[in-house]
Amino acid sequence: MTGQIRLACRNCDTDICDGINEIPSDWKEVTEVQSFDAASAPVDPADKKARLTDWFTHLGICPDCQKEAK
Repeated sequence: MTGQIRLACRNCDTDICDGINEIPSDWKEVTEVQSFDAASAPVDPADKKARLTDWFTHLGICPDCQKEAK
Protein backbone atom coordinates (compact mmCIF):
# COMPACT_ATOMS: atom_id res chain seq x y z
CA MET A 1 0.00 0.00 0.00
CA THR A 2 1.50 3.31 -1.03
CA GLY A 3 -1.15 5.95 -0.32
CA GLN A 4 -2.77 6.81 2.97
CA ILE A 5 -6.35 6.98 1.76
CA ARG A 6 -8.28 3.79 2.38
CA LEU A 7 -11.56 4.42 0.55
CA ALA A 8 -14.50 2.03 0.94
CA CYS A 9 -18.00 2.13 -0.53
CA ARG A 10 -20.92 2.61 1.85
CA ASN A 11 -22.94 0.04 -0.09
CA CYS A 12 -20.60 -2.71 -1.27
CA ASP A 13 -17.46 -2.23 0.87
CA THR A 14 -15.12 -2.67 -2.11
CA ASP A 15 -11.43 -2.34 -1.30
CA ILE A 16 -10.35 -1.42 -4.85
CA CYS A 17 -9.31 2.05 -3.57
CA ASP A 18 -7.36 0.86 -0.54
CA GLY A 19 -3.99 2.63 -0.42
CA ILE A 20 -4.59 5.48 -2.86
CA ASN A 21 -3.17 9.02 -2.81
CA GLU A 22 -6.24 10.97 -3.92
CA ILE A 23 -10.00 10.46 -4.09
CA PRO A 24 -11.15 9.41 -7.59
CA SER A 25 -13.45 11.99 -9.19
CA ASP A 26 -16.09 9.37 -10.03
CA TRP A 27 -16.77 8.56 -6.37
CA LYS A 28 -19.60 10.53 -4.72
CA GLU A 29 -20.44 11.67 -1.18
CA VAL A 30 -16.96 10.86 0.16
CA THR A 31 -16.29 11.72 3.80
CA GLU A 32 -13.31 11.11 6.03
CA VAL A 33 -14.26 8.90 8.98
CA GLN A 34 -10.91 8.25 10.69
CA SER A 35 -7.20 8.81 10.31
CA PHE A 36 -4.86 6.46 8.45
CA ASP A 37 -3.19 5.53 11.74
CA ALA A 38 -6.54 4.67 13.35
CA ALA A 39 -7.63 2.64 10.32
CA SER A 40 -4.35 0.71 10.28
CA ALA A 41 -4.05 0.08 14.01
CA PRO A 42 -4.45 -3.47 15.33
CA VAL A 43 -7.76 -4.15 17.02
CA ASP A 44 -7.58 -5.11 20.68
CA PRO A 45 -9.98 -8.04 21.26
CA ALA A 46 -10.84 -6.59 24.69
CA ASP A 47 -12.08 -3.34 23.11
CA LYS A 48 -15.82 -3.87 22.71
CA LYS A 49 -16.21 -0.69 20.61
CA ALA A 50 -13.54 -1.53 18.01
CA ARG A 51 -14.58 -3.40 14.85
CA LEU A 52 -12.33 -5.42 12.56
CA THR A 53 -14.36 -4.23 9.58
CA ASP A 54 -13.46 -0.54 10.07
CA TRP A 55 -10.33 -0.70 7.89
CA PHE A 56 -11.14 2.45 5.86
CA THR A 57 -10.25 6.12 6.30
CA HIS A 58 -12.95 7.41 3.95
CA LEU A 59 -16.44 6.27 2.95
CA GLY A 60 -18.27 7.16 -0.24
CA ILE A 61 -20.36 5.69 -3.03
CA CYS A 62 -18.41 3.89 -5.76
CA PRO A 63 -19.26 4.26 -9.46
CA ASP A 64 -20.78 0.75 -9.65
CA CYS A 65 -23.21 1.41 -6.79
CA GLN A 66 -24.13 4.77 -8.31
CA LYS A 67 -25.14 2.94 -11.52
CA GLU A 68 -27.23 0.43 -9.56
CA ALA A 69 -29.12 3.23 -7.79
CA LYS A 70 -30.32 4.73 -11.08
